[in-house]
Amino acid sequence: MKLSIKHVVIGGIIVTILFWMWLLMNMFPIPKGVRVNEQYYTYKKNIWGIYYISVESRLALLNVGTYRYLNDYDSKTFVVLDNNWAKDKNHVWYCYDVMDQADVASFHIDKSGLPKDKNHIYLPDDGLLYSYHPSQSSIDVESAEYFNRQNSWANRMLLRDKEYVYLNEEKVDVDRNTFKALGNSYWLTDKNYVYLLSWYDSDSKWKLEKVDSLQSPLDTLVAGSQYLRNGRDIIYMNKVILSDIDVKRFEDIGVGKCVVNNMLFLNGEQILKNRLNVDKARFYFYGHIAADGQHVFYHEHLLKGIDAASFRQINEETFEDKNYIYTIKESSWNEEDPFNRKKK
Repeated sequence: MKLSIKHVVIGGIIVTILFWMWLLMNMFPIPKGVRVNEQYYTYKKNIWGIYYISVESRLALLNVGTYRYLNDYDSKTFVVLDNNWAKDKNHVWYCYDVMDQADVASFHIDKSGLPKDKNHIYLPDDGLLYSYHPSQSSIDVESAEYFNRQNSWANRMLLRDKEYVYLNEEKVDVDRNTFKALGNSYWLTDKNYVYLLSWYDSDSKWKLEKVDSLQSPLDTLVAGSQYLRNGRDIIYMNKVILSDIDVKRFEDIGVGKCVVNNMLFLNGEQILKNRLNVDKARFYFYGHIAADGQHVFYHEHLLKGIDAASFRQINEETFEDKNYIYTIKESSWNEEDPFNRKKK
């Protein structure tokens, strides 16, 4: 059967596409290999050698991540210690960088996840995880450990030995035996105080701030909340915003928003005071819309032309009153009125 020019052209295009897909998948720039250790996805090997890859799927390298082949390794003694550490008889690697200061024979990752050898523990530079350095302080290497796994990225700067707790390799004034994280948050407590672990861009370092004397009950709202109930006090981040009150209602409303009794707070500041009846209010759209039967607010802006008494939610982004159907605009975040309105 004679092929038409059209069929030849289409066939040529398909072959070209398949060739470039094969080239992209198998040669450049994405490496293909098998895991050195099945437990860890980061160290792999192929006919060209052993390489470190920062993402689990090699196709992800098209958008994020990096890879690099290791130099001067001994394949017979090469072992992967965790997703970011490996060693052979001559070298220790963090990702693909050789740690020249490490004592290879004694280097290991302890059961808390702390890298160490007989002389040093190894800590991330400047509170980040791009590179590590050997400790320069008086931390006891043998007993040193990570003890707080709730927010492991930030809390890799917090560790303890048999006597003290350290932040940025400096001793911190806390009770070593009772110091611990409060759930999945940046707050920590010991037997005496509530603390907040904060990142300061100006100093490029983490700092531990004493916020309040420890009381009971102690209650965070939801994971990631910036508000904390500490007995009769309410804390926002590193500041006590309400003191010595009888807390009857403590509720997360949305991003940065919290209700305490009959008060509404945004980023630690009371809003809509004497404007919104918080006791009767209903909150929608991640807490940005508030309605109390008398008024409807978007953020702190009063929405006019809405019948507040009949205003109700139909679904996540659709509302109605007796006169209109309201839908959330795509650009609502930048506007004072979030709604498109359609008369019934």
